[in-house]
Amino acid sequence: MDVVRSKINIESFLGIYFATFITSIVFSAIIFDSIKNILNEFSILFLLKSLFSFVCLIFIWVFFINIHTKILITKNDIKFKKLFKTESYDFENLNFYFEKVEPSKFKNYKGIFIVKEDKVIARISSFDYSNYEEIKENIKIDECKNVGFSIVDAMATVFGQNIRIANKKSKNRKNKA
Repeated sequence: MDVVRSKINIESFLGIYFATFITSIVFSAIIFDSIKNILNEFSILFLLKSLFSFVCLIFIWVFFINIHTKILITKNDIKFKKLFKTESYDFENLNFYFEKVEPSKFKNYKGIFIVKEDKVIARISSFDYSNYEEIKENIKIDECKNVGFSIVDAMATVFGQNIRIANKKSKNRKNKA
């Protein structure tokens, strides 16, 4: 096997990029307007509105940065290249992965969640990557079925949180040479 590289799903990328851009403009305008009003007349309401808008803007950009992860799979490891850092994991040090359906309004997507030391360390979604099946085939760790993982946990992983896995029941071995 050579190196497997992730390929961005262009439809989802353009949609999220456009939504992030528009939302950033709106929140920046709200912050600018609130700061202008604070300079004219101090009000705790304007201050709270500015603070809330600023937190929302940061939240949106954290989401945008987290979905721009490039994946590189080699014979011995998997690398996640984000905008400002690269995380590399040896397959020997990973416990297992599990797959969950990620529902959306028009289509259901699949998501792979990679677990190390009972924590989800990475999410790979068919929404984000056009070669999802190729990536899944080249992950050389065990697959675990029936993992207790809620939609709230899945959303937390989208925003970069490492979620602890409560239960892992039956493992199904993948035979990879």
